[in-house]
Amino acid sequence: MGLNVYKKEFDNLLKSRIPQATLLYGECNFLIDYYGKKIKNAIIEKESVDIFSFYFDEYNSKAINDIFSQPSLFSNTSLVIIKMDSLKLGIRKTKTDDIKQFLKILKTNTANYLIIEFYNDNSMAYKRDTKTLSALFNSQDSINVRFFNPNQKEAIEILQNCANELGININQTNLLYLYGIQNNEIGICVNELQKFTIFDKEITKATIDELCYGLFTNSIDELCDTMLLRGDYVKIFTKIEEKGITDIDIITAMHNYFYRLFLFFSYIKSNGRCSSKDVLGYALPRDIEEKYIRFATRLRESQYLQIFRTLNNWRFLSVSGKDKNCFPNLIKIQAIIK
Repeated sequence: MGLNVYKKEFDNLLKSRIPQATLLYGECNFLIDYYGKKIKNAIIEKESVDIFSFYFDEYNSKAINDIFSQPSLFSNTSLVIIKMDSLKLGIRKTKTDDIKQFLKILKTNTANYLIIEFYNDNSMAYKRDTKTLSALFNSQDSINVRFFNPNQKEAIEILQNCANELGININQTNLLYLYGIQNNEIGICVNELQKFTIFDKEITKATIDELCYGLFTNSIDELCDTMLLRGDYVKIFTKIEEKGITDIDIITAMHNYFYRLFLFFSYIKSNGRCSSKDVLGYALPRDIEEKYIRFATRLRESQYLQIFRTLNNWRFLSVSGKDKNCFPNLIKIQAIIK
């Protein structure tokens, strides 16, 4: 009988054994990625392993079958990691048949491992597809793990672990502050922690303010402001590109901007006029607060949803190397705003 578990149960399980086949899915894409890396590192610590990663629709079923069927050239163990964000209607049966075959081969080659990271693309089909996939993991050594968005306590514990791994000296009070100013987006916070690795000293609130609101943040805010005002955002974006900012950093900053707007939108819709202290738990500079209040209700809830879907899809395509052109995605967002 296979196991259907959640984060806490899975943490306990990993203390005693590593599943041979694991499906990671749910509401929190950060945790899907985080635990994929955690399992991989646990396997590496245990034994010599050859690692094969396949991104989204680019995996080759024959190649994976060969990896699992044949002895490794350099070690006794092979680990295959498949990252997916949709089964898609036209290829659903093909993919599920492939995975059935992978699991079948693993039963006779017990030294090998499989991790499937099934990322939430916010589609209506995702819930149905997770049921299809999780039903395949039905043997003693195949486990499916569902992740929900972490509560504040869980998020701070994860951030503390990440800080420790990076050798960053930061206390939980300041981690909580970082988590707050990034609108409880744990993935963004982990990216921000990377900035602090250059310091030997303890990271303070002042350090966070300096690094997390510096660099290109004002430029991204200006870009988003201009898009909302239906102005000429191309010139601003060209300047941002000239600074050498990565696509992922641009996407993250834009997501952060629109997420803050959405928080203000939701609060105003429920309670009327508000302050940043009401919404975020801390006070923004007055001019920025007034801007968020002014812009928040310019968009409808359906538009926010479309913007977040566009940004998430842009992120997946960028990470998988399929889309390095920002302008089509900016055009989509501008069209949504209009």
